[in-house]
Amino acid sequence: MDRTPTRWPSLRGGLLAMLAAALFGVSMPLVQHFGAGLGAFTTAALLCAGAAAVDALSRQRVEQEARLTRGDIPRLLSMAAFGAVLGPVVMAWGLQHTSGTGASLMLTLEALFTAVLARLIYGVTTNRRVRGAMILLLAGGIALVMD
Repeated sequence: MDRTPTRWPSLRGGLLAMLAAALFGVSMPLVQHFGAGLGAFTTAALLCAGAAAVDALSRQRVEQEARLTRGDIPRLLSMAAFGAVLGPVVMAWGLQHTSGTGASLMLTLEALFTAVLARLIYGVTTNRRVRGAMILLLAGGIALVMD
């Protein structure tokens, strides 16, 4: 008989999510500091190299990976263009023109935009807690702009 409470996976997931959020928030001032004097493309390339290194260390067995089909290629190429080229370059450029703290706070709006796009494009349903979190994120973004 398993005596592990059913809430432990949720608790563990929640703690890991909070750790990821904290590390993400800390990363922007660090990227800004260490990217000082580098161009936006160089900073973006270093960010992508770091992501590739982490990905290589956390790679799963081939049997557990999803198979690619020919129909996936256009979507994969657009994700690479926007997520691995344009996005990091624009972020690095933005970090050169704002404070690291402000950039970290503005990046919290990424979760809001992701949730809105998931709702509009994929029809993902949101419950009261998610909508409340979205309102709080928006309020935080507005407070940041009004500073």
